[in-house]
Amino acid sequence: MIKLTPRLKTVADMIEKCECFLDVGTDHAYLPAYIVENGVAKRAIASDINEKPLENALKTVKEEGLSDKIELRLSAGFENIKQNEAQQIAVAGMGGIMIAEMIENTPWLKDFGLRLVLQPMTHFELVRRALNSNGFEIDGELTVAEGERAYLALSAKYSGSISQKPPHWFYFGELLNSRKESDRKIVQRIKKMLFLKSEFTSDEEIKEVLRSVENAEGN
Repeated sequence: MIKLTPRLKTVADMIEKCECFLDVGTDHAYLPAYIVENGVAKRAIASDINEKPLENALKTVKEEGLSDKIELRLSAGFENIKQNEAQQIAVAGMGGIMIAEMIENTPWLKDFGLRLVLQPMTHFELVRRALNSNGFEIDGELTVAEGERAYLALSAKYSGSISQKPPHWFYFGELLNSRKESDRKIVQRIKKMLFLKSEFTSDEEIKEVLRSVENAEGN
């Protein structure tokens, strides 16, 4: 049986029961193997953009005796994934820029009944903004500490509605006033990142976000 790191276990815990689970950027296929072995999904698709990770994934699938339940597929994001192939989709361990682009450029992700679990390594604000502007509702946020670092995972479904959010929400979501240690690590990391120059963030936006943070923390 596969044992997951705390980072991947957090993603796995957010996956709901389904017929087919899709793991985009699977690397060693630990996540889909765990999901299938624990009966969360009857079968899975493990995709990656490069051949080498799929070779690692093949080794895992064979060792776990899951060759008949996990399909390996070479795919850049959702390029070689068909609509309606899976009901639960995870994209974990990628940068937020790439994940946001996937959301923007894959219209069929808006299918009702399909659910996303996303774990961006950077630019949480771009992922939240892409979800919100495309009519997705974030229905779960979990953080976990692994070593010295904390990781954030989001779950989202398409609702068709675009919500008005305060400026700080795109960066901090619901974590800002949490006392959970891993939540606080994420919050402090984002606050530090706000002061670094980024092509995605203007000086005016930073000021607006900081004012919004001050108001939210004062409530």
